[in-house]
Amino acid sequence: MRLARRSNIIAAVPETDKPEIELTDFETAYNAFIRECKIKNLSEHTLKYYRNELLSFRSMLEQQGVSTRPEKITLPILKENVIVYMMDKLGRKETSINTRLRAIRAFFNFLEKNRMIGDNPAKELSLVKQKKEVIETFSREQLRDILRQPDQGTFTGFRDYTIMLLLIETGVRVRELTDISVKDIRWEDSQILINGKGYKERLVPIQSTVKTRLRKYVQIRGDVPNDALFVTIDNTPLTTRQVQNRLSKYGRMANIKNVRCSPHTFRHTFAKMSVQNGADVFALQAVLGHSSLDMVRNYVNLFSRDVMDAHKKFSPVEKLF
Repeated sequence: MRLARRSNIIAAVPETDKPEIELTDFETAYNAFIRECKIKNLSEHTLKYYRNELLSFRSMLEQQGVSTRPEKITLPILKENVIVYMMDKLGRKETSINTRLRAIRAFFNFLEKNRMIGDNPAKELSLVKQKKEVIETFSREQLRDILRQPDQGTFTGFRDYTIMLLLIETGVRVRELTDISVKDIRWEDSQILINGKGYKERLVPIQSTVKTRLRKYVQIRGDVPNDALFVTIDNTPLTTRQVQNRLSKYGRMANIKNVRCSPHTFRHTFAKMSVQNGADVFALQAVLGHSSLDMVRNYVNLFSRDVMDAHKKFSPVEKLF
């Protein structure tokens, strides 16, 4: 028996009911998010960032009497009770606000993806527009003044001088600096293995002056019960806070007032001096470990001698008289 031919037009198929969203409290959602971050093997630094920002987010809502249940949080709440509150009540800068907003967006994106909420209030949440601030850097004379401050007759002074030389030579971030172990130094290749953001490794070159200095420091450091390159007088790994405090101290001793003496200022100074010495954007990106060229281009635009030389040629005032 021959079957009847089917119609070639597909009839509308009724949508099946979507699975019901299981409502959850903030604590459950937060723990699920942090667990997912651990499964993804995010760095401890990143985990700490998410913990701090999300718990502060919850505390901020509680202080304002706003429900912290994820499904109750809306876009207007994020704008009014986070952005405006941080601006007006807490007096936070745009960078601090955006730091929190990035964590909030990651949190709600996770909840939406895992069907722990229906509507994602952070989907249309924009970061606060930041003012472009002038990048602070040291002058060559300021660098010389800072380098004169450590007492190199002491272990801490010799160590701190070595740290500053390494920051000037490589522009590494302070966390990257404190994560360096002795075995990360590739003596034969004149390179140091740096563990960057998101577990991205890169090899950063060092030249003979810094290499010689590091060899001498490693000899003075001697055998200690950990692999950290830079250690305290008690032979414990040096922390980022301790590095920041030591550099700030030397800045005060050198009477530097117009520039913040911090590890990041050393990083910006490395970039400036590298550009002025002819580094191209791709070499600078590789050494600094930037994921995009945006910041590197910014350095080039700010510090390239080509811009200064070109301005001498087209300066309207100079051509006027």
